[in-house]
Amino acid sequence: MVLLFAGCQQDTSVEPSTQSLDHAPAPGLVLAVPPYEMPSRIQQRFEPLVHYLSVVLNQPVSLYITHSYEDQIKRLVNGEVDLAYIGPVSYLKAQKTAATAGQPLQLIAAEAPYRAAVIVHENSDITYLPELLNRSIAFGSYHSYSGHFIIRQLLRLDGIYLNDLQFYSFLGRHERAIMSVVHQEFDAAATTEGLAQRFINNGYPIKIIRTSEFLAPTVIVASDQLPSTQREKLIEALLFNPAPDLEFNFYDVADEEFAEVARILHKLER
Repeated sequence: MVLLFAGCQQDTSVEPSTQSLDHAPAPGLVLAVPPYEMPSRIQQRFEPLVHYLSVVLNQPVSLYITHSYEDQIKRLVNGEVDLAYIGPVSYLKAQKTAATAGQPLQLIAAEAPYRAAVIVHENSDITYLPELLNRSIAFGSYHSYSGHFIIRQLLRLDGIYLNDLQFYSFLGRHERAIMSVVHQEFDAAATTEGLAQRFINNGYPIKIIRTSEFLAPTVIVASDQLPSTQREKLIEALLFNPAPDLEFNFYDVADEEFAEVARILHKLER
């Protein structure tokens, strides 16, 4: 089920409404977020942000959890959503299509850089990446940078290609990949360091065997159709006047920060 959670324009204590974007889009603006983990956790994390943006922009802002990373790209490019919380791979692909159509996406703000991680079961004999030869790995979404592309690049640098694995699969959400290792369905999984550590802290039997360097950030972008006055309000609010109850810390961002992502995509998708 794809859910859309509507923000409150004035009373931020009101619970958000839930509806399907496919059939009854809410009035106002829509912020699209990919299903990188369970919808309930995404709603919990983003609800304060949606309420805050509703107040800042003086119009309702709704949270739309997309069917998939691909669904987010499609809806953003087609103008069906106004804002997106989007990873570096999805951003580059959406931007390429949008710019070609003469409607380039507008960067608003970025989260702090983060690291990807490869995890294995705590009882696994695997201690470093080359030992994944002829073993299995669970990725997240195909379009996830931390859950796919950067881990493939790390494997590649250690001489391991997809055809060197016993098998692999794209499981969509990060926690599905992690749980496939918990249940010993896969030997290893790709995810973010932060999420892996959260599972470890909660007592799940996994361990991290490799982390990446800090990666290009996840960003907030706006459709080219959003008025410049609204974009300026967003930038001012997220960079200089964030609400104290937000889980997010936003920073300035430029397209140059995605050069390494583009280089890796070119190598792995050619």
